[in-house]
Amino acid sequence: MMIDNLNMSHIILLFAVYSFMGWIIEVVYRSISHREFINAGFLHGPFVPLYGFGAIFIIFLESTINHWPLPVKIITYGFILTLIEYFTGLILEKIFKLKLWDYSDNKFNFQGRICLLFSICWTIMAIIFVTLIHPAFLSYFQSLQTSFIYILAVTFLFYIITDLVFSIISITSFREKIAYLYSEYLNLSNAEIEKIFNSFKRLRTAFPHLSHYIDKNINEEIMSRIGSFLKSIPGKFLPSMAERKHMENEFYDIINDIYEHKEFIKLKEHYHHNASIYEHVMDVSYFSYRVCKFLKLDYHSAARGALLHDFFLYDWRNHDVYDIPEDKFHGVEHPKIALINSKKHFTLNDIEKDIILKHMWPLTLVPPKYKESFIVSFADKYLASREFVNKFKESKIKIRKSEKKESYKSLKKNKKKHKSHHEK
Repeated sequence: MMIDNLNMSHIILLFAVYSFMGWIIEVVYRSISHREFINAGFLHGPFVPLYGFGAIFIIFLESTINHWPLPVKIITYGFILTLIEYFTGLILEKIFKLKLWDYSDNKFNFQGRICLLFSICWTIMAIIFVTLIHPAFLSYFQSLQTSFIYILAVTFLFYIITDLVFSIISITSFREKIAYLYSEYLNLSNAEIEKIFNSFKRLRTAFPHLSHYIDKNINEEIMSRIGSFLKSIPGKFLPSMAERKHMENEFYDIINDIYEHKEFIKLKEHYHHNASIYEHVMDVSYFSYRVCKFLKLDYHSAARGALLHDFFLYDWRNHDVYDIPEDKFHGVEHPKIALINSKKHFTLNDIEKDIILKHMWPLTLVPPKYKESFIVSFADKYLASREFVNKFKESKIKIRKSEKKESYKSLKKNKKKHKSHHEK
């Protein structure tokens, strides 16, 4: 790979081209993953500098290790590109206090900044790059007039600096708005919350992990308020349905047309988490009703929306039915199915529709529009976790009882043998 005839203008242009190609790769990957167009990357324009820096680094590295054995070169490419990704993520986190990507859910990751799967991808891309892509672009750029190359390089440099400045301003503003959102979330109106979310829509879609970051911090704020609510509840956290009906006639008046509806009752036949869907949604609805009433929110809409959030009639663990074919992902698809089923049988307001459609956020890209939706989303996760933990505890208790029973039988058997032997 020749670099002897490259000047600074060539390097800047190659950086621009490879940053643009990186943007195309990211856009295609993210848009296919999320089924909508996503302008990927930190910058506003169609460039992802991480790819440009990686490509330039590989160009100079190739000139140094050109005569090395191919397996060693391949390992070196992967190692260097992984280091670049790691330190880029680390530096961005230190500067902006935000994690723009996170591989924590991937196997063999390190601190969520790098993972084996993507390191392999970078290695494969590097091999294709040095053997096919770069030689073609290098040959083309070296055939152009020096003055033309210089003009293009200066133009791109001016553009990229301008874009970088505005992007830094944008992400700084994002941090300030998020900090304000965390501290004042339950005091803001729904219109103010929606305005803040819309103001950083591009960053949120470009870096889906930010949705998890936002959700986690807002849930912490909600949890601190709910902590006060839980302390105010005497006795059992979630009473039985009979006790609940006696205590909360208002709650059952609100959901009366739903929980006794013949289609909704079918949810008793379908298993979800560690209870029937019917039991789960009743618990989430009651919890959301109590919390929203405590926080002086629209507890009427919260109770109804929460009750309908899982209104799907199939086994989510093993499905291939009309509502959701086997190749579809239940976590993303079932809110839409629940909304369709709910609208078919009941009249819904905007808050109730938003609760049903957004209760899986941040798995779904668009965040909840209303505070009540966040409460239900939190309640769903919180109670599902409790159901799992309780079921796990129950199974451990059963195992212990069974072990004690077996141990007692074995001891009794040994005593009989000992007694029989002694009598003989």
